[in-house]
Amino acid sequence: MSLRVLAGIFLAVLSAGLFSGSVDATQIVISNLDGPGEGFNDPAPVQPVGLNPGTTLGEQRLFVFQHAAKIWASIINSNVDIVVEAKFDPLTCSATSAVLGSAGATTIVRDFPNSPVASTWYSVAEGNALAGSDLVTSAADITATFNGDIDNNNNCLNGYNWYYGLDGVRPANTFELLSVVLHELGHGLGFQTYVNLSTGAKALGLNDAYMLNLEDHTPSQKTWGSNGMTDAQRLASSTDTGDLHWVGPNVTALVGNYSAGVNSGHIRMYAPNPAEGGSSVSHFSNTLAPNELMEPFDTGPKSGPGLALQLFQDISWNTFADARPVITVLGDQSTHDGEAIQLTFRITDNDTAVSSLTLQAASSDSAIVDAAGMSFAGSGNTRTLTITPLVGSSGATTIDVTVSDATSSASESFVLNVVFNNPPVVTLVSPADGSAFTDTDTISLQAGATDTEDGDVAASLTWSSSLDGALGSGASVFTQLSEGVHVLTATAVDSLGKTGSATATVTIYGPGDTDTDGLADNWEFASFGSLNETATGDFETDGLSNLDEFNLGTDPIDPDSDQDGVTDGDEVHVYGLDPTRSDKGDVGPRSAPDGLINAGDLVVMTRLVAGIDQPTTLDSALADINRDGLLNAADLLLLEQAVLNGTPP
Repeated sequence: MSLRVLAGIFLAVLSAGLFSGSVDATQIVISNLDGPGEGFNDPAPVQPVGLNPGTTLGEQRLFVFQHAAKIWASIINSNVDIVVEAKFDPLTCSATSAVLGSAGATTIVRDFPNSPVASTWYSVAEGNALAGSDLVTSAADITATFNGDIDNNNNCLNGYNWYYGLDGVRPANTFELLSVVLHELGHGLGFQTYVNLSTGAKALGLNDAYMLNLEDHTPSQKTWGSNGMTDAQRLASSTDTGDLHWVGPNVTALVGNYSAGVNSGHIRMYAPNPAEGGSSVSHFSNTLAPNELMEPFDTGPKSGPGLALQLFQDISWNTFADARPVITVLGDQSTHDGEAIQLTFRITDNDTAVSSLTLQAASSDSAIVDAAGMSFAGSGNTRTLTITPLVGSSGATTIDVTVSDATSSASESFVLNVVFNNPPVVTLVSPADGSAFTDTDTISLQAGATDTEDGDVAASLTWSSSLDGALGSGASVFTQLSEGVHVLTATAVDSLGKTGSATATVTIYGPGDTDTDGLADNWEFASFGSLNETATGDFETDGLSNLDEFNLGTDPIDPDSDQDGVTDGDEVHVYGLDPTRSDKGDVGPRSAPDGLINAGDLVVMTRLVAGIDQPTTLDSALADINRDGLLNAADLLLLEQAVLNGTPP
């Protein structure tokens, strides 16, 4: 731990970039000493991790530092900003050991207004807090450096990395930066002695507030600040493992909480032999159980100062009677209207059960997010906030999240940017609006769908009819519809549940007779393409009315439905034949087809072809097998083949 000691004012250069935490009574301000592209300014992209929303390496480091500052600021009371010079630089590191960080007070002060003990050194941060004014305006109060070699370096601790999460759940082979920053800030705030541990000499011959509470149990139980302890005795005490204790009353009152690291009713301090520069004396013993934040070695994630709070009280720091709650940083968010997003965060309070803390959220623009659109869930330290912007809203709103205990509160704010979510656009390909079909037609339903945010969403299409209900899903559906006028709707949905649709109205003709003309609508429409024909009309002028065609089952647009050469009207009205059955080749008996194709027909055909008999109009039509308008041997040959094969000619 490095420090500069002056009886009065000292000079230091501050960085231009200052970052502070939430607006609490105590403000710990971070002065970024890193250059472009390094440390807090490292632009390397990273994914948010463990409730740390940072998206660059530098941003995540800064958020960790800010959170550690908020934890200390929730406990110690100062109306003077505490400025911390901080940076990431290479520190000692090998495959087996490393210095994770180092920090200390930039200067020490004494005999200031409200000084608890005369001629006694205090860290400048504590001195400012007690005096109620900035005693050294030209410089920062704490300097801190963290090992920048740890990340992604196989030559440093065999590839161990920093963990930048704020959730206290560090992965294997990592060091939680939050605990290390909490630890180092503790040193800068005053968890250290200013005695020269190479000689045992006091700083400029004066006591410091920390050493006043150090006692060596051998041989005469002297405190380090007593007039009877010599420099040599202090030097020896610094390596008197097991016998260097803390005798401050606030720490001592809690010794019953520890199963190890206690001797003669006092908490042991770290006093290894040989001494360890930067570690000896200014830490609790590493034998404490349970472990403490201010031990010399990393012992895993810590969420607060632990026993260091009582040590600070012993060295006369003013601490809050009721610590303020602390909430992790909440990064800015973006979503669409109507799209719920969920933020997870962590709340702590050094002296209040988290189950007793209350949470509130407020939006700066209720037209974007109203009170009903925000809700909390979860228990313990980890909580979630679900935010659902109003449908149709857009723009930016500031969300304030406040956690409160019985007497104090803390807030975090973030900007929520809401982008209007465009609905899908559906384009109907078929059927055309206003088209008509019969109830026996298979109708092709075809559509496309695109979405500004999602692209092609045709696969989400569903089809429905105002009469028949659901028809199917997908860009292409084939279906039959019941009689009536249908409004067909194709609906697409995007990834956020917003829908878009297109409609077409179609008419389906069935067995009903809506124009009361005696003709079934589906038959009339299928035959004529409309319902404009009448029952008495004769569309193809074959001698049969439309109603006769409907009743007989003939083709109303073909005068010879059975293609035997005789019009439908003549077959019915002149010859008494069935117009739906071909009589082609059935020439015998003459003028009275019997529905059979046999030798009798060949005899009659032979006589007609030979000119023995003169053909009648009916004979000419039925005997013209090849439909060339002539009655000759070719027709006779075709009839012979039909008779032999037993097939129609």
